[in-house]
Amino acid sequence: WNKEFSAEAVNGVFVLCKSSSKSCATNDLARASKEYLPASTFKIPNAIIGLETGVIKNEHQVFKWDGKPRAMKQWERDLTLRGAIQVSAVPVFQQIAREVGEVRMQKYLKKFSYGNQNISGGIDKFWLEGQLRISAVNQVEFLESLYLNKLSASKENQLIVKEALVTEAAPEYLVHSKTGFSGVGTESNPGVAWWVGWVEKETEVYFFAFNMDIDNESK
Repeated sequence: WNKEFSAEAVNGVFVLCKSSSKSCATNDLARASKEYLPASTFKIPNAIIGLETGVIKNEHQVFKWDGKPRAMKQWERDLTLRGAIQVSAVPVFQQIAREVGEVRMQKYLKKFSYGNQNISGGIDKFWLEGQLRISAVNQVEFLESLYLNKLSASKENQLIVKEALVTEAAPEYLVHSKTGFSGVGTESNPGVAWWVGWVEKETEVYFFAFNMDIDNESK
């Protein structure tokens, strides 16, 4: 895929793994293992942890909007868990993280082997601008464990989050995915954009993780 990245003048990586053959492909081995801020892709483990700790009661819970202006208009309404994931409602997940607390958050990130497991920088922003980092390879490993219900969490809660991640459903395939964006950086210190997930197609499952640099010189 280097040709495609070069054609768009993009610094990035794409990792694709096929479940049946246990084989993976990438355009950049070094970058595939380099860790970056997870940004809103962290909503996936955050949701599971919220459910496991009882902070999120179930998939039907409604997170009430307090009526105050938010950064995005689509966040200015009451949201279910699926709705909050689909519109990537940062305030909802910041509240979930605050209620989970540092001790329980740290425990679950260790259980999940999620990135560098560093939650310093503030309980409600460590994944946005703090010290938490994860690589594209680790994203794929985490997603495969979720798909197989093999995370250290109840099967029911993993199923709830998987359902909330459905972004495209067609007769031939099903896509579960989440985007993330850490903000626009500079050429010397770029931000990062993510797209991670998996595709179910007939009897095959393809796990993927994409990230790219975002700076004020980006197209």
